[in-house]
Amino acid sequence: MLFKSIAVCAALLLLSSTLFAGEVFSFQNLRDSTLQGPYRLRKGERISLNGTTYEVLTPSAGRVSFKSLSNGVVYGPIQAVDGRIGVIGNASYCLREAAGNAVATAPRPQAANTRPDPFVPQPPAMPAMIDVPEPQTQTLVKPKDLRPLPESPSVFRVLGWLAPIDNTSVDWKIDSSKSGDGAIERTSIGGDAEWNNWIASFSLSPIVKCGEIASGGSGVTGVSLEDGTGWSLAGGYKRAFLSEGGWTARAGLRGLIRQDSGDLSVQSVILRDETDTNGVVNVKSEHHTQSSSITVRELSLWIDIDLEYAADNWGAYAGVYIQPVSAYNVSGSIHYGDGSLSLDAERATPIDIMVGGWYYFDVWRVFADLTVGADIRFRLGCGYDF
Repeated sequence: MLFKSIAVCAALLLLSSTLFAGEVFSFQNLRDSTLQGPYRLRKGERISLNGTTYEVLTPSAGRVSFKSLSNGVVYGPIQAVDGRIGVIGNASYCLREAAGNAVATAPRPQAANTRPDPFVPQPPAMPAMIDVPEPQTQTLVKPKDLRPLPESPSVFRVLGWLAPIDNTSVDWKIDSSKSGDGAIERTSIGGDAEWNNWIASFSLSPIVKCGEIASGGSGVTGVSLEDGTGWSLAGGYKRAFLSEGGWTARAGLRGLIRQDSGDLSVQSVILRDETDTNGVVNVKSEHHTQSSSITVRELSLWIDIDLEYAADNWGAYAGVYIQPVSAYNVSGSIHYGDGSLSLDAERATPIDIMVGGWYYFDVWRVFADLTVGADIRFRLGCGYDF
C-alpha cells in the first residue's frame, strides 16, 4: 500500500514537471493587440516586455507569476490558461498559447438557453453609447504690443514774437444783463520757452482798448475801455503721443492768467426836473462823460492738441485748443449819475483754432501763425534751439 502511494505521487510530480517544462506561451497587449513572445513557461526563464526584464517564477497549482528584475515587484499569479488576462508592469496582457504549446485551454461553458424567461424580471437594457465630442481647443490671440511713446526732446527752445493783433471776444453784462459783445483789442509782445515737454509763455500788451461794452439803454449811450495795458502768463505740459514720417501729434494741459487794466469811459444821458418861476416843471437832459479805472482778470484752463509736420528746414503746424474752465473778474463799475452799475464779463466762445508754419535760417527759426475763435491773434517771431 505504501509503495502504491509513493508511485502515484512520483507519477504526478513527473507529469507536473513535464507539463511546465515544455509549455510555450505568448503575451498579447490588450491596447494595441501586438504579440510578444514566445516564451517558455519554466522556472528561471527570463522574458522582456516593453523594455523591462521579468523572471518566471515556479508555477503553482496551474498559476504563474512574474518578477521584475529592475524593482523586484512580483506580478500575478495568473492562471496558466489561454485567454487569461493579467496586469504586468503598467500594461494589461492576455496569455496566449504559441505553436506546440501545451498550455491548458480554459474550458468554454456550453451555450445556455438564451431565450429569456418571461416570468423572471429582466434587467433594463443598457443605454446606447453617446459619442462625446472632443473639446475644442481655444485659440489664444497674442496681445499686440502698444507702440511706445516718442522720446521727449531734450532741446531747450526759446521763441520771441510780436502780435499786432491779439483780440479776445468777450460778452459784457451791466447789472447782470447782457449789454455788448465788444472784443478786448491788444497789441502784444511776448516769449515762449519749451523744454522736456514743459511749456511756458509770457506776454506784455502796451496797447489795450475795447469798444461796445454797452449797446445803449437805461440812459447809458456808450462805454469803452481806453489807454489800457495788460500782461499774461501761461504754463503747462504737452507730450508727443505719435511721431512717424515727419508727423508729430502732441496733447497737453495749459493754464492761463491774464490781466488788462485801463480807463473806463462812460457816456450817459441824465434827465433832470427843473421848475421855473411860474411853477412849470421842465425836464432837462444832460450829457455826461465819466471816467473810472477798471481791471479785468481771467483765469482759464486749456486742453491743447497740436499736429506738426517737419521737413529738412521747414515745417507746418495746426492746433485745436479747448477751454473747459474760465473765470473772469472785473474790478470797477460804471458811474451813472450819482450811482453806479456793476460790470461783468465772460468769454464769448471756448475754442481756438490755430495754423502756422516755420522755417530755419541756419540756427534761427522764424515762424508765423494765425489763431481764430475765442481769440483772434496774428503772430510773427523767431527762436533759437540751445
